[in-house]
Amino acid sequence: MIRTDRFNWPLALGLALAMFVTRIGHFGEYGGPPDASWAVFFLAGLWLREARLFPAFFALAWVADLVAFGLGTPTLCYSPAYLFLIPAYGLLWWAGQAVAKAGAGWRIALAVPVAAVGCFALANLGMYLLAPPAAPTSLAAFATQVSGWFPGYLLTMAVYTAGALALVAVVAAIRRPSATRSV
Repeated sequence: MIRTDRFNWPLALGLALAMFVTRIGHFGEYGGPPDASWAVFFLAGLWLREARLFPAFFALAWVADLVAFGLGTPTLCYSPAYLFLIPAYGLLWWAGQAVAKAGAGWRIALAVPVAAVGCFALANLGMYLLAPPAAPTSLAAFATQVSGWFPGYLLTMAVYTAGALALVAVVAAIRRPSATRSV
């Protein structure tokens, strides 16, 4: 179990590193792991909880994107719509906090898809409203176009979240003093 009564620097750095490394190559290049950002924002809300860290994690995501663009990633997603990522990622962070306050357990399995739907909707609403369209389209047509991407985003968030929870459980089990261990 992760102690939340004190700040956990190694955990914060681990989450930040996971986001930075996976975010650099997530814009369609298939040579790297999928972007862990959604899971990172959710897990940071769940484990770190401190709202003042949200801007730092968002700034890190922005810097990672700038690095990715510098390495040749197309800048199609970089428009005024990018500002919609603030409430989208904020929703993920808040969902993690809400689950932590309610007592994690089974609530994580419900919170992940619900938060992912909200994040996906906010981010894509920003794209619809503020990104230069390739061709004019209605909101319904746009929603139909982008909805096919949602399962991949949800799967990625769920796998990273489950993996992180499993890793934390293993580390906690290793650290836990064993009753059978001799003195």
